[in-house]
Amino acid sequence: MKQVTSLVLFGLFCGSAVLTDASDQNKPDAASQSGRIVNGKAVSIVKYKYALSLRVNGVFDCGATIITNSHSLTAAHCVYKYPSDPSRVTLYGGSTSTSSGGIEVPVVSIALHPNYNRKGFPAASDCDVAVLTVPVNSFSGRPNMAPLALQTNELPVGTECFVIGWGRTGYNQPASVNQLRYANMNIVSQSTCATIWAEYRKFMICAKYNNGVDTCGGDSGGALVCGGGLAGVVSFSHPNCTSAWPAGFAKITAPSIRSFIRQYAEI
Repeated sequence: MKQVTSLVLFGLFCGSAVLTDASDQNKPDAASQSGRIVNGKAVSIVKYKYALSLRVNGVFDCGATIITNSHSLTAAHCVYKYPSDPSRVTLYGGSTSTSSGGIEVPVVSIALHPNYNRKGFPAASDCDVAVLTVPVNSFSGRPNMAPLALQTNELPVGTECFVIGWGRTGYNQPASVNQLRYANMNIVSQSTCATIWAEYRKFMICAKYNNGVDTCGGDSGGALVCGGGLAGVVSFSHPNCTSAWPAGFAKITAPSIRSFIRQYAEI
């Protein structure tokens, strides 16, 4: 990347994008790394057993998705500081709340996609994905915890999908950790995605919905589910979480991302 030119052009084009991890949710000039689903509806973990909340030093920070009995997937920007100290990261699942009624599972290793660039503007980049390994079969046989299959097909424009997560229900709303939320989103064209999100064109997929539905601070790392499979990992969205721009997700079917997952999760 040509650092100066690319940064200036991207800043002029979409410098208010929001990266959606909870730790960055008060930075209005960053791409929104996604929190609570905006204009979504409350749902129970019973129907979304793959949903995990990710804690850093015991505090809710992002979402994650169970992909095997020993692995989960999240956004790289949620955990890029901790590959050498994975004990600071835990996963909490089996509950509609991020703080009670579930089970906390330690993370034993963190693998970042090799092409993830943490210095990318605004604090996210293409290949915003990480595999978290937990003790063998930690997710197996647990109440309301089960893997989600990976999407294997390219998705046509207009495909109906949904996102789930915990976090903000509006940009100026406080984060909520007690209720899992759900919202419908539809796949938009890759050209539309690349035009709006210039820095993320290679390994992303974008989705959008009317009525102000959007991801927001705290949803990062959570799931975009299409046709019963994990199609994307929540990465970034409009700075004010208004759905004016499509939300961006790390694309599971992108060959580079798919081979990375296969290497570390063996699926």
